[in-house]
Amino acid sequence: MKTYQLKLTYPETLSVHHLTSLVESDKGVRIQQLNITGRGREFVGVLVVETAGLLHYDSLVERLRSRQEVLLDEPDIAPL
Repeated sequence: MKTYQLKLTYPETLSVHHLTSLVESDKGVRIQQLNITGRGREFVGVLVVETAGLLHYDSLVERLRSRQEVLLDEPDIAPL
């Protein structure tokens, strides 16, 4: 299992439960850590995930990018 870090921004209308279920719905992906800070009407956070491989990580990034509410900073490909 490899560990990756994603920096994301999402609106307060999107619940944390919805975000975590979106991430963990992808097989081979598990949330290791989630740090969220409120900033106005948006939440900014760091999501650390464990994936079975780079394909699972790429699938997760594409799934999050397909959601209009979630904004990703350019994700680092290098594992932690």
